Amino acid sequence: AGMMTTYTGRIPPPVLIGDVTYGVSNKFSVGITGGTIGTLALYGIKVNLALVQRKDFRISFRMTSVYYPERDGKFLFDKEDKYIMPWMLSMGFFDAEWKTKKNIRWAIGVGVAETHCIKDMKMWFMSSKKHHQHGDCKEMSPSLIHVFGTMQGSVSIPISKRFTLKPEVVFVFNENGLIKRGEFKVVPINPYISVVYSF
Repeated sequence: AGMMTTYTGRIPPPVLIGDVTYGVSNKFSVGITGGTIGTLALYGIKVNLALVQRKDFRISFRMTSVYYPERDGKFLFDKEDKYIMPWMLSMGFFDAEWKTKKNIRWAIGVGVAETHCIKDMKMWFMSSKKHHQHGDCKEMSPSLIHVFGTMQGSVSIPISKRFTLKPEVVFVFNENGLIKRGEFKVVPINPYISVVYSF
C-alpha cells in the first residue's frame, strides 16, 4: 500500500494519490489507485511485471490506466466554477533497476503515455463522426488521442523493514522535445514522492 504526492506550483493543493497492490507472484502484481490531483478526482488500475530478474538487477514493465471523472463547478479547495470533461490517462513504463548492498534500488527507464477524452472513446465504439464538437474535447483535434514518450528515474530507499520512500521524476516528450506546460492535459516534468508499506 502506498501514498503519493507531488510538488506543483499550480493552485490548489493537495495532490494526494493512494494505491494498493497485490503480488500475485514474485514477478506479477496488480493494483488499484485513487485520489486527487487538486482540481480533479481520479481512480484507476495498475499492473507490474518483472521481465528479467537477476540477483541485483531486473527489467520490469509497469502500466497504469487512470480515469478522471467529469467536473462541473467547484472541487475540494478549488473554489472556481469550471467545467472539465471526463478523460483518461494511460502510461506504460519499462524500467532497468539496480539494487545496492544497502537494498537501495536505483531505476531508469522509458515509456509511452496517452490521453483521450471519454466522448471520443465512445465515438470509437459507436462509429460516430461527431467528436471534438463540444467543450474542451476541441483541444484534441485533429487527433483522437495524444501520445507522448517518457523518460523516468527513481530511487527506492528502505527506511524500515516495512516502509520504503520512493522519489521519482517523469519527463514527458512529443516529437518537438519536452512538451510545453499548459498545452496538453499532462505536464512536462512530473516529480513524485511515495511512501510504501509492505504487509
